[in-house]
Amino acid sequence: MTANPLAALTAWEGKPTASLAATVPAVSSRVIFRMAAARRQYCERVMMRQRLVDSIEVVRVNGRYRRYALARLSSTIGTTVAPLGVAFAIIETGGGAAALGLVLTSGLVIFIGVTPVAGVVADRLPRLSIIVVCQLVCGVAQLLSAALVLTEAATAWSLAGLAMLISAAEAFFQPAAKGLVPQLVPPGPMLSHANALLQIFSNAVAIIGPGLAGLVIAWTSPGMIIAWDGLTFLVSAAVFLTLRLPPTPRHQRQGFMTDLAEGWSAFTSRPWLLALTLLSALTSASWAAGITLIGPLYATRYLDGPTSWGLVLSAVGTGLACGSITSLLFPPARIGLLMCATPIPEALLLTSMATNAPLPALIGAGALTGAAGTLQLITWTSYLQEVIPTEQLSRIVATTATIGTLLVPVSYATAGPLADAVGVRVVLAGCAALVVAGAAAAFCVRDVRRLARNADPS
Repeated sequence: MTANPLAALTAWEGKPTASLAATVPAVSSRVIFRMAAARRQYCERVMMRQRLVDSIEVVRVNGRYRRYALARLSSTIGTTVAPLGVAFAIIETGGGAAALGLVLTSGLVIFIGVTPVAGVVADRLPRLSIIVVCQLVCGVAQLLSAALVLTEAATAWSLAGLAMLISAAEAFFQPAAKGLVPQLVPPGPMLSHANALLQIFSNAVAIIGPGLAGLVIAWTSPGMIIAWDGLTFLVSAAVFLTLRLPPTPRHQRQGFMTDLAEGWSAFTSRPWLLALTLLSALTSASWAAGITLIGPLYATRYLDGPTSWGLVLSAVGTGLACGSITSLLFPPARIGLLMCATPIPEALLLTSMATNAPLPALIGAGALTGAAGTLQLITWTSYLQEVIPTEQLSRIVATTATIGTLLVPVSYATAGPLADAVGVRVVLAGCAALVVAGAAAAFCVRDVRRLARNADPS
């Protein structure tokens, strides 16, 4: 009597295929492998549909999360295109890489200095109140910047001063905003879905935003883009004011310096957290130098200006959307491997620019970079929110943000003079090499290689 292969496959599901084949001698091992592969594909499709249903439930059922997501999306509509407006505003005033580096560096120095304090404040005071104040400050500052640009009264120093104010507000906003999400969404898969949806919403804007911004700048003025950013901040603040949070347990407050030291101790006690944060510092510095600072100059010299560069950034936005959807449907299990692999597309984009690759190649590399970057961001944010205690989360986020951006002012300050001295393409090649070296070094850390979801990170 011939055994039923499907019944045997069901009975032995999850066991080695060799054992299964031995149990069903009448069926060839090739058939068994095909049946097992088909069953895995079916299970994956079922799980994908379930993840989609769960993500829709987060938006449909959770009214607080809906308001939070709408408020974040409102400001993202402006912040996605604002850097392009600022960069070309500096160029229109006659400034080059050094002037653009001054504006960007001044803001980053303030961000780095304020962020550790902001993390402690966000763990001590109501996070929602901090968020609203920060959005209002950013909105007013951007409107002032736009007025200066539109009236042709802007200088590198005046824009740098306003950038410092915006960066200080951003330093307080980020730890508070990321620490707020676990108060809105329960831990577990729903939390990962919530972070992925936030990225999907914002990345949808990033697909067309930079391209349209490039056209607006070419036809009108960079000041129009900056003014738009200011208005979106004010709209976001208004939406945040309608959010009502559930009651949360109050933790006993200690001294400010004690809280600061406790947050640093919580950070340094996790080797994987330190290693991956240092990797983030290298990739952020390379992105700042190669894309944010040198990118507009590269577009002016080797492409046809803001229109082509806007297409490259829109491709990055398209990749961001694809990466966020991938994170939603296929949440990665090997966290450490993912964090070390996702910087490689950034190195590819920088290398393509360094070798003067054609525009279609830059667009393709930009799309891969965006997909890898958002997949990394969603995975990292969700993992921290899952494994870090809520009362320490804002301080950990602030510490990772501080160290992760520590080298950015250095790259802003040095990339411009280096580009003038040795050439834009040489600096771009150096940035690509730095990214690859950082990813390889992080993967050499044992705790990083072992980092996986549902495993003890300590």
